[in-house]
Amino acid sequence: MSATDALKNHAESKTEKLHKFIHGSFSVDWVLVVEAKEHVAEVRVHGPHIDYFALAKTPDMYRSIDDAVDKMETQLRKHKETVKDHLHRNRS
Repeated sequence: MSATDALKNHAESKTEKLHKFIHGSFSVDWVLVVEAKEHVAEVRVHGPHIDYFALAKTPDMYRSIDDAVDKMETQLRKHKETVKDHLHRNRS
């Protein structure tokens, strides 16, 4: 089963939210799967010195995409804060 244009557009629009956490070049890979009654959304972000993965399972694919992006944002926010802390600590 292939993803509909609406699902692809939804995933792409949610991916735009991740740009505020990563500077420079990076790629985002999506895997959308239906397993029994659950819709699974997997997102992987690759970039310089980063490789993060998030997975969400819900009865609705749009909700799974939203949840996966929320999980990814949490990981990227932590990464950004860690990098920021390291930079400021070295300047002191």
